[in-house]
Amino acid sequence: MTAITANDDLGKLSSYVPNCWYVAAWDYELPSGKPISRQLLEQPLVLYRDGRGKVVVLEDRCAHRFAPLSLGRIEGDDIRCLYHGLRFGPTGRCLEIPNQDLIPERAVVRSYPVIERESWIWVWMGDPADVDAGLIPETVGLAHPDWRMKSGQMDIEANWELLNDNLCDLSHLAYVHPTTLGRGAPSWADSVPATSRLPRGIRSERWLPGSTIPGPDGAEVAVDQWNTYDFLAPGIFLLENRSYPSGTAARLDFKGPGGLEPITALFSAQAVTPISERLTRYFYSIGPSARTATPHQIDAIFRMAEAAFEEDRVIETAQQRVLDQDPSRRMLTVSTDLALNAMRKVMREIATGGGHSGQGKKARDAGASR
Repeated sequence: MTAITANDDLGKLSSYVPNCWYVAAWDYELPSGKPISRQLLEQPLVLYRDGRGKVVVLEDRCAHRFAPLSLGRIEGDDIRCLYHGLRFGPTGRCLEIPNQDLIPERAVVRSYPVIERESWIWVWMGDPADVDAGLIPETVGLAHPDWRMKSGQMDIEANWELLNDNLCDLSHLAYVHPTTLGRGAPSWADSVPATSRLPRGIRSERWLPGSTIPGPDGAEVAVDQWNTYDFLAPGIFLLENRSYPSGTAARLDFKGPGGLEPITALFSAQAVTPISERLTRYFYSIGPSARTATPHQIDAIFRMAEAAFEEDRVIETAQQRVLDQDPSRRMLTVSTDLALNAMRKVMREIATGGGHSGQGKKARDAGASR
């Protein structure tokens, strides 16, 4: 990892960064035998499972009269357009045209590389010649034995970079989420995280001393919280939050807790996927450690998280409306922008052809301490 300095500020990025794997759907959203429609980076896609259950992603636009293939019918490994009956295979090549033996070379739709991994369906939106499965960030799926996760998603009428900025600067928890995610940790806006570079991403780590968590009897218990997250291209947020007895941070001289057993822990995996310039799909999962989780705690954490994500949605859509009133205005940079500016720099490097190294092994293997 490379240390980040306060001089890493930069200007506006280009609209999209195609050479990345984007989350198109949760795996449970795509049943066998039924196609679904998605839009990523303004490109219409159809997703379906072939006869073996493998995911296929094609351009959602029949080569004949541009009817959506997502309105079509799955036939074995293929999909048939239900406007005039053209049948396309998983490679995008047309295999049959009713009442016509000759199939033109132009009878083809674009196919997209796709990988199903850790509960998400990932689609490569860039140049197929550059596809690299090693660039998919290692994350935690819904069935991971060390966590008890619940999942959801929402569409937000704002540019995807605003969501990335939001997730890279958690100082906003003190103001946007005082009764949800920021509850019990008043020092979010005052603590300075240690931020470092990762391959195609950043890592942020900090102690939040003087925090509180609900005790078994409902009373507040004083703790020190250790918060760490990785933010990886194009918009993958992997957060772990642990609580320790009050005074732990000072005893460790504010260094990481290593393998010290926490009182409680939770993990959240989130993904930001641009649909268009002004619409973003936000995928999220969150849950407590399986070691301490109860059904009530799982549900309570998820309800709190969904309330907080709605608070973010309100802020981000309002922010977008203000930005649209005068796009020429330049935002002010302050000290808490360190991580988001560093991540914007990472994205710029990828967009201009750099930063093509792999993510490396995710250090947050469930239950492991760093």
